[in-house]
Amino acid sequence: MEVSLVFRSKRSAWFSIAVLLPSLFMIVIAFQDPWYMSLVMLPVVILIVPVYFRTFYKIHDINQLSVVCGLFYKKTFPVNEIISLRPTNNVMSSPALSLDRLELRFRDRKTLLISPVNQGQFTEALLAINPAIDVKKK
Repeated sequence: MEVSLVFRSKRSAWFSIAVLLPSLFMIVIAFQDPWYMSLVMLPVVILIVPVYFRTFYKIHDINQLSVVCGLFYKKTFPVNEIISLRPTNNVMSSPALSLDRLELRFRDRKTLLISPVNQGQFTEALLAINPAIDVKKK
């Protein structure tokens, strides 16, 4: 693979509402008296909005998978360490903005839940690097 591939996270409607509603609420309060009350919502918006717009998965040409979520989460995983991949709707906390997720299992028994928009293309990109990945169907 010569080029890094970037896959955005799929966004569920419930997550979009959970992010945009506080932002909209802060904007509405900013135009009311007293306007400075909107500052109470500012920390929430500063933490949540970047998660909404900055969650993605990048497959590097050096056989690495980087997962970025918001301002504070960035981890890199070796693609050759992935042993299985399966679709799931697991609700555990993860760098995924949808419940339509993929569960990646690694040799060290760790798991990663992600939700790329195009799961088929994402799976193919991983298999191009590591054809030994056991892909399970739903």
